[in-house]
Amino acid sequence: MPRTQATRAFLLLLLTAGTTAAVVAASTPKRTATPPSPTGQATTATAPPTTTTTTTPPSPPPPPPTTTTTTSPPPPPPPQHGLTAWPAGTNGYTDVLASIPLASGRPFALARAVAAERQGLPAVGVLLSSDYPSLHTGYYVVFSGIYPSSAAAGAALGAARSHGFTDAYQARVAR
Repeated sequence: MPRTQATRAFLLLLLTAGTTAAVVAASTPKRTATPPSPTGQATTATAPPTTTTTTTPPSPPPPPPTTTTTTSPPPPPPPQHGLTAWPAGTNGYTDVLASIPLASGRPFALARAVAAERQGLPAVGVLLSSDYPSLHTGYYVVFSGIYPSSAAAGAALGAARSHGFTDAYQARVAR
């Protein structure tokens, strides 16, 4: 074993032995001599072992919970844009608010339908005219109302025109 390693091992041994001796000495009761008793005999008194106790101060109590009162109004409800789909298998009449060529796109037709719904027109929706042989093909049809008769659709036509859909007309929707 090289000399430096031997030195280190020896120092470690001494350190370990010293620590063990200190622990043994600290846990061994101390004996002290007392003056002779009145009878003349020497007595020894044993002192209790010394124990070191470390105490940690208690943690401060947590702060009391805080309550916040919000007085702002609740957020508005989400918009209720529930466009109507033409019921499957239903033949009937409706008021056509706008016929938009397919080239103009469905988003444009949907925007017109939402505007009609916001104005309070009933049962507003968009259908593809090519799906209904009773309508001219190649258009998105923005409609209002699903009526059982031509007379009922005609009666509602005035409301559509008064809400800005001046070119509105009634049409039969059938498969």
